Amino acid sequence: MKTPFELLKPALWYLGVTAVVVYGLHLNRQDGYDDGYAVGKADGDVVVARLRETFAQEKQGMSEAAASAAKQASASLIAEQAKGNRLASQLSDTKDLLRKTTDKLTGEIARVTSLYRPILGAQLEPLPVAVFTTGFVRVWNNANGIYTAVPTPNDASGAAATASGTGAADELDSGVGQAQILANQVRNAELHGICRAQLNNLIDWTLNESN
Repeated sequence: MKTPFELLKPALWYLGVTAVVVYGLHLNRQDGYDDGYAVGKADGDVVVARLRETFAQEKQGMSEAAASAAKQASASLIAEQAKGNRLASQLSDTKDLLRKTTDKLTGEIARVTSLYRPILGAQLEPLPVAVFTTGFVRVWNNANGIYTAVPTPNDASGAAATASGTGAADELDSGVGQAQILANQVRNAELHGICRAQLNNLIDWTLNESN
């Protein structure tokens, strides 16, 4: 008669073999997992390294492009400032020249409006008084953009001035002398010269900007 141990021995042997097989399968699965993880991690590391390299290159490219754009903008700004300074200097020189011309001509007004010679070689004589009527002064001012009304609404004869400022009062003596007329012309010439210089500079600036 077999003992209980002898009866259980085949079952124990079967359980042992099963355990060995299961453990072997587990080890094999673990080795496969470890190998797959290692391969996957290596492939992932390669992809990440490539992405990092690509990002670094793109970042460097953007940085270089930004630096180049900033350099070009700075150069353009410096060029524009230099051009503006040059035009401003030219305008300043023109104003100085016009002012010197005005001062020179103003200094000659008294001489050319006080004495004259009837003919070459004759003695100097006082310059005859020139009468500039109110109408003359009005037209002169209007031509220079200054619009003034007739001094009196009615002249001595009672003739009223028209809406345009003309009338009998236009024939009255304005009291303005030759020296005043000439001084006004000299001053207007300086102002007109400055306007021309400013306009020329503006045209030059616009033409340069369009090129």
